Amino acid sequence: MALLWALAGGACLAQSDNEVFLFDDVLRPKTISQVECLALPHAVWVAPRWVEAGFLGRKVDRSAQGCIRYFPSAKAQGAQTAVFFIHGDVMGLEDHPDQNREVYEKTGSYKAQIAQADRTAKDIGLPVIRIARPGVYGSTGMSHVRERRLPMEAYLVNAAITTIKERYGYHRILLTGLSGGGGLVGAALTLGRTDTDCAVVGSGAVSMKTRARLLASKEALRGLDQTGQLLSDVYDPIDHVNGVLPDSRRRIFVLGDPRDRSVAFESQQEFQQRLLSVGIPATLLTAEAKDAMHHRTAPEAQRVAAWCLAGVSDADIQNRLNAGP
Repeated sequence: MALLWALAGGACLAQSDNEVFLFDDVLRPKTISQVECLALPHAVWVAPRWVEAGFLGRKVDRSAQGCIRYFPSAKAQGAQTAVFFIHGDVMGLEDHPDQNREVYEKTGSYKAQIAQADRTAKDIGLPVIRIARPGVYGSTGMSHVRERRLPMEAYLVNAAITTIKERYGYHRILLTGLSGGGGLVGAALTLGRTDTDCAVVGSGAVSMKTRARLLASKEALRGLDQTGQLLSDVYDPIDHVNGVLPDSRRRIFVLGDPRDRSVAFESQQEFQQRLLSVGIPATLLTAEAKDAMHHRTAPEAQRVAAWCLAGVSDADIQNRLNAGP
């Protein structure tokens, strides 16, 4: 029996090694069953339930379910902890649709995602687990195009973090993200996580209404997120900072480039200040993003997590960021 399981697992892994994630599946998301999900080597099935405020303040029961894919670096299994990283939107403000497709296809495979996790792990000296947001890189549960930033994304990703952590036997983790993924780091904190030693919001969408106001886009002027959803319907982490629970072992960093043209640095600073106002320690950091939008601070965010775990002071972390790679 053990041999059969080993052969089955090997076949499944070999299949995943050749797996390609199509951009068309982002535009028209697929669904898979729980049984199909659990047959994959790096996937978890999650089915969170939560309560939202409805019309006239009435409480409304909500639920979601989906298969969330993740991509671990070497040595993640058996380690004491790992850096969990949540990627940004794959439908960028600065890109045209054909450019979105081109960028996605460069990273849209199992091999590419694992390779990225391995590169980052080598850079920071810690295991890395990349989490695919719902509707992207094989994850299901909702449409990334139309429904990202709605409450269901926050609850699906938060449940996946917990399930992956338990699968690997970690007691505490490091949590990082870029842009929309940084927003999900903020959201996970507001959902009451107390298992995170270091949380780093990289160029994060953590104050959505302020971001929209500063962008002054056509959608924002109509009270809409770029997905077409009402800004009042998105899960805006800054509105939920009272849900962040005290944790004396945790350090929170909000990292950005003051020149950011995609998610305004002022909105990230506002989130850090709101955390302080409710008694949650949080440190604002700046870094120089190398892209044209001055937005992509993923490498820096993951380095900050490693330095944090090593006990580097806040001031020295900023000094290291100033010095560059």
